[in-house]
Amino acid sequence: KDFAAMAQNAAGFGADDQDRLLDEATAVVKEQAFYMRKAVDGDNVREALKHASNMICELRTSLLSPKNYFELYMQVFQEMQHLASFFNDKSRHNRKMIDLYESVQHAGNILPRLYLLATVGASYIKSMEAPAKEILKDVNELCKGVQHPLRGLFLRYYLSQMLKDKLPDTGSGFEGEGGDINDAFDFIFTNLNESNRLWVRIQNQGPARDKDRREKERHDLRVLVGANLVRLSQLEGMSLDFYADTALPKLLEHIVSIKDTMSQQYLLESMIQVFPDEFHIRTLEHMLSAYARALPSVDMKPIMVTLMNRLANYLSEAENNSAQAAGDVFTLFRSHLQSILERALQPPAQGNAAPPAPDMAAPLEVLAAFMQFTVSLYPDQVHYVDIILGTAAELLQKYKSLQGGIAQLPDRAAEKVVDLLSGPMKTLGIAVLQMEHYKALVSFLNFETRKQVSLSLVSAIVEDDRSLSSVDDVNVLFNFITPLLKDEDDTPPDEGRDKEKFADEQSKVCKLVHQVRNEDTDVEFQILSAMRGFFGQGGPQRLGFTLQPTFFAALSLVTKIQKREAQRAEDDSIAPPAVSLKKVFQFLHKTNTALQQTSPDIALQLWLTVAVSADQVERVTGAQGVFEPICYEFLTQALVVFEEEVSDSSKQFKGIHSIVGALCNISALDPENFDNISQKITRHAARLLKKPMQCRAVSACSQLFWCDARRDGKRVRECLERCLKTCEAVVQSDASQVDLWVEMLDRYIYYYEVQCDEVSVGFIQNLLQICTEHVDFAIKDPQSSEDGKKARTHLQNTVAYAKKIKESEARFAELVLD
Repeated sequence: KDFAAMAQNAAGFGADDQDRLLDEATAVVKEQAFYMRKAVDGDNVREALKHASNMICELRTSLLSPKNYFELYMQVFQEMQHLASFFNDKSRHNRKMIDLYESVQHAGNILPRLYLLATVGASYIKSMEAPAKEILKDVNELCKGVQHPLRGLFLRYYLSQMLKDKLPDTGSGFEGEGGDINDAFDFIFTNLNESNRLWVRIQNQGPARDKDRREKERHDLRVLVGANLVRLSQLEGMSLDFYADTALPKLLEHIVSIKDTMSQQYLLESMIQVFPDEFHIRTLEHMLSAYARALPSVDMKPIMVTLMNRLANYLSEAENNSAQAAGDVFTLFRSHLQSILERALQPPAQGNAAPPAPDMAAPLEVLAAFMQFTVSLYPDQVHYVDIILGTAAELLQKYKSLQGGIAQLPDRAAEKVVDLLSGPMKTLGIAVLQMEHYKALVSFLNFETRKQVSLSLVSAIVEDDRSLSSVDDVNVLFNFITPLLKDEDDTPPDEGRDKEKFADEQSKVCKLVHQVRNEDTDVEFQILSAMRGFFGQGGPQRLGFTLQPTFFAALSLVTKIQKREAQRAEDDSIAPPAVSLKKVFQFLHKTNTALQQTSPDIALQLWLTVAVSADQVERVTGAQGVFEPICYEFLTQALVVFEEEVSDSSKQFKGIHSIVGALCNISALDPENFDNISQKITRHAARLLKKPMQCRAVSACSQLFWCDARRDGKRVRECLERCLKTCEAVVQSDASQVDLWVEMLDRYIYYYEVQCDEVSVGFIQNLLQICTEHVDFAIKDPQSSEDGKKARTHLQNTVAYAKKIKESEARFAELVLD
């Protein structure tokens, strides 16, 4: 009740009032301290005790906040050191310590009486006039007379500070008749016990509305309790055996018996910090057993993480003997971890309300920390990782059962599962999929989270440049990353709506194709076949991404197989490839056929690419007529795609140039087949919707009749003449298209330069004159002036080029360029 009143009084004062109250109390302390020191200087015991008592009485206030009370306490503590020094000098006060010890107990108020008793008690022990253990026990018992939580807590702290170096510790001057390590331990432990109980009682004092504030103040005062643990760790007699047999059991029993979350949390963490790692190794089983008995509301993550980190560092740096003496730390942790983690499945009810749903994030965080601890301590024990994953899966299965078979985890818990899965993924890569429980743990995640785990695995493989060297590797990996490869039962209907994000995800999947590596072309072909089988399940929106790299990876096999066949020709011991070039081309044909249904523009380019490849194989191998039909088939398919799938005029224009470019690089095609393709594409060029496109496309097609496969000047001239007619009609109706004339001039100069007899220097001379006239006209026309100027620049560059050629080639001597 007294503390409740104090809490209400302190809460009723604002910051300014608190400062004023502290200033007033400080003034009294300074005044009484002045008179106390004056009495001490005069060796006047009675006056010194009177003024010291008056000074300590300021600590009886109920108006200060804990923060300001601590500040006031520190002022009193500093002043009391003068009195303690006086009591230590027997020549000044000329009294027996027993008389002094008894005289201070006549103080009128209990708080000053006990502060003075602790001060005199320290000097009494130092004088060796009585056994230390008796004085310690007496003072400890008497201090129980103050049960006000805040005042009692600070009194206990003062007692600890004054007597910390007066204990009958091992090797101290007070050992022997004054007691031993057991008496020293009992004193500090009793002080810890009482301090902790006082500290805990603060939470229940005062109005409920101020509970959060009180909890914060309690947290700030925790050092007053923890100081006792520090004192225990500093005892010289605190040997490993004494700690394990005597100290630890009492400490853990006390901590667990106090049913307060903050108390258990702080003291369990503090014990790890203050005692040596060697002690923790020896007593690990006892500590873990106590953790399992802690309140469910205690956050075990910082406790377990701190303990694991310290033990990992200690064992990694310890000598072999120490590490062996520690035994199998993993087994110890594992045997107790399950019971510690399962506490989260039964959260306490809040009043009369039903218990809240278990928060699975906390135990999963502990498991993630255990995973890091295990990997750092046992990097070669991969099965330990699987055991931890199995523990997580078992825990989540119990959670799922408690929730009535809930389909998915809350977001925070799912994030922790991802963290748990990511650790071994970074170090083991695809090897994690060989673990029994890895996939089981992933099954608890929703589609989006499974996709993120899959992306993490893909990134780990690519960034670490891990090879996919067998079909089994691919099957295991691709069966795991199915959220990236195809629609599943829980795939959201809007998957892929975010085009940029979807493209980024699929691009990462595509990189897996480039991780396929095997010296045997047969195995590599089998791997690519397996990949294509998985990609084929992805639907139209994924095929446009995934089949392209598959196509080019298979195309790279062509040169590898050729190299292998060449090596076999020189060495009969080399086995012939089971997968022939024809089989690879069949694979490419099937792959691109599937692709053209979703991405005809891309498929057109790929048909042309593989046609050129087949032509090169025909020429390199010298097997006349073997690969020519394959090349023609690919060109035919390209033409089919162009005719049936490409309808946009601008895309048709680009497609014509692509087909022309491919044909000009093909020389082993049967002449009849070459003519058939050339004539078809030329007719398509002449049918383009826009006349300028017609002119340029037909001009490009003229190249088909003057290339490595064919030299037909007559057909070249026919194409050029058709272009000139179209050009004249276009420029007559629209002078801004005047640059077409200059482009035709470029084409004529090219054919004359490559010695096409049907193109004479006279044609060039006349065309140069026509270009000059049309450009001048266009510049004068306001509507085409800008285009005319661009065409003039183009024409000037063309003339400059012709002049340069004229200087070196006699065939251009007749050309007049001035």
